[in-house]
Amino acid sequence: MRERGVGALLSLLRQGLALEIGFGTRSVEALLWVAETVEEAVYAPGSMVRTERGVRFELSNPPLRAGAFGAVRAWVDGTPVDPRAVSVREGAGTPWRAAASISQREPLALRPGQAAEVRLEPVTAPGPGRLTVRLELESVAIPPLVWLEFSDEVREPGGPA
Repeated sequence: MRERGVGALLSLLRQGLALEIGFGTRSVEALLWVAETVEEAVYAPGSMVRTERGVRFELSNPPLRAGAFGAVRAWVDGTPVDPRAVSVREGAGTPWRAAASISQREPLALRPGQAAEVRLEPVTAPGPGRLTVRLELESVAIPPLVWLEFSDEVREPGGPA
């Protein structure tokens, strides 16, 4: 596990314990429910499809509000994906943008209710199997980091959703 990951995990555990002590177990349960609800509202379940060189998936309502993001990073099964292998399309019919081209000066704009597609190519997708993807979007505003992590079965193109 990365050092940053260990520190973040310890911080999360400390904050969860403080929340439970201060406000009770129901507060922690409610927080987890909100996190799961947001995740299910953003990632379109069943949208992970194998491509010739990797996978692609859909974000159905990224990130629940208008947002401009100056950086996009991805991990597949805990392994970082090279930013040159990450592409995002801001809506149907728009051009793909490499994550490496996204910056504070030329941010990625995601709008509520407008689906976006993400492509990870090249990455090795299991066949058949599940992938766990972590997507980090660095906001040009506040909060500074929006992230999403999900697992899904990789479908074959044209296969059932």
